[in-house]
Amino acid sequence: MASNDLSSLPGTQQLRVQIPVAMGSATTDDEYPGVVAPTNLTIKAVRFVPLAAVTANGTNFTVLSVRNRGAAGAGTALPASRSWAATNSAAFVPDTCALSGTASDLLVSAGDVLTVQRVHTASGVIIPAGTVEIDYTVR
Repeated sequence: MASNDLSSLPGTQQLRVQIPVAMGSATTDDEYPGVVAPTNLTIKAVRFVPLAAVTANGTNFTVLSVRNRGAAGAGTALPASRSWAATNSAAFVPDTCALSGTASDLLVSAGDVLTVQRVHTASGVIIPAGTVEIDYTVR
């Protein structure tokens, strides 16, 4: 195996995206560059580990998503999302994100850019700094 050949890696691997500061104000939608896919991969699980608690709100909530921008930066697939409409988050406790029900959304090509985006409803909630963990298998 060549030193840069990831195609034969066995098992589940992980990419991490650090969100170093709280994601804007509660009413501002944000998107942060994450990682460039090192190989063709299939997303198996996504978690968000917040550095502070988040209180859910059924009217004013926020959705955090991993977005596949593709290699050209224009992709719209959302492989995973976490909404704060109904369930709170505790500081330093991993939150499991819901994976897309569309199988093709979970397929990422080498060179695709994965971002982390925040979209609010009504006045939203602030999402703290934290880490997004993306588990994947090589395909």
